[in-house]
Amino acid sequence: MATERTLLAYLTPRLTNRGEDTATDALAFILNKSSACRGALDLFLRDEELDLEPIARVQTQVTYEDGSRPDMVGYDQSGHKRLLVESKFWATLLQGQASGYFSQLEEAGPGVLLFIAPDTRIETLWAEIQRQMESVEDKVRLEPIESPRSVRKARVGSDKRVILVSWVLLLGHLAASVPSDSPVASDIQQLRGLAQREDDDAFQPIHSEEFGPSLARRIRWLNRLIDDVVDGHGVKQGWMSVSGLRATPQRAGYGRYFRFTGAPGDLFLGVNYNLWATRADTPLWLRINENVPVNPEKLRDMAPSLVEMEGLRRYYFPIYLKTGVEYEAVLNDVVSHVQGVADTLDNAGLSQREANHDYQQNRRSSPHGEPLDPIIERTDGTILFPDGSEGRPGQLTEDQQRQMDFQRACRLSGQTGDYSELQALGIWPAADDGDEN
Repeated sequence: MATERTLLAYLTPRLTNRGEDTATDALAFILNKSSACRGALDLFLRDEELDLEPIARVQTQVTYEDGSRPDMVGYDQSGHKRLLVESKFWATLLQGQASGYFSQLEEAGPGVLLFIAPDTRIETLWAEIQRQMESVEDKVRLEPIESPRSVRKARVGSDKRVILVSWVLLLGHLAASVPSDSPVASDIQQLRGLAQREDDDAFQPIHSEEFGPSLARRIRWLNRLIDDVVDGHGVKQGWMSVSGLRATPQRAGYGRYFRFTGAPGDLFLGVNYNLWATRADTPLWLRINENVPVNPEKLRDMAPSLVEMEGLRRYYFPIYLKTGVEYEAVLNDVVSHVQGVADTLDNAGLSQREANHDYQQNRRSSPHGEPLDPIIERTDGTILFPDGSEGRPGQLTEDQQRQMDFQRACRLSGQTGDYSELQALGIWPAADDGDEN
């Protein structure tokens, strides 16, 4: 039976828009029905340092006094909570869910907070779990444990664990614990079909409530938010410039190009549907373009949530939006995030030697052979040249000014080569040549 053709996978999206609840109930049914599957789950949850009591039974949709309701709770033989499960397909992890559920684990004895999600969402969801756990007042420190590709594990203290696993991998563990021709194996295969459908990102039937006016209003609001950050704060207050740049709708979403005043290179603040779907639970991203001179290692150390595009010198900062507050609070928070990126870029900028080396490497590797801009304008106003010299606007030497003119001429004519090489060939006048009178 092909997993994408199971009856459960076929019926669920046609009968309900709560596929996560359906999957959780199916998983609970399997675990309560099969002691072998519970044993397989125990083995998966344990590690060399965690001696977790065996899970005797599970229960779904348990509501606590504070209103929190994890998808599933696992109890040991004595009735103690040893496992809390949050099942996800594509619904967002609500603010405070990770830290709130973790606090529901019993203080005495070992316990596990387990998240289950599509394989394609492991990276983004783990980043959000870490962010939530570490942003609460009583910061929860996660110590990573080496894990397979579709699993993320972290220890909290000596007897607590936070684990994220893909549906397909977890169900594979359960299936391996029972005979392939058993009724339980058939049940697992049904659930695997539903999980695989979600993992394949198949088109889901549209539900009427998905395209109400609230979605259109939200998209319009995001566009307004971007404009207000750039025009209403950055440009108006003088720490952004949009000279020569314009608002640009792109395939991935609306956005604005801008520069930080006094700093080289341009950035792009906008909606990115692709990164939102695959990398982090936020529609808003700040892109650092190739012409911004930064030290990648410094940048990675200072911004753990940074997303890099392989093969391109582009970096993306996720901008998480405040929830449950008025528009002005959201706007001010985004402005603060963007200003924080400016500070990060300033601290992760290239030294004079790095800037010179960076330019030479880029010039040599340019796909069309044309020299890239050799002038690195630092935030303190200093201009760095490929030969290591520096100057300031209005105080450049004659040779420095000629290098700038040379760059402009190269761009206009398509001529390539090193400044000194072209001087020697007579293609470009030497610094001591006088102007014709």
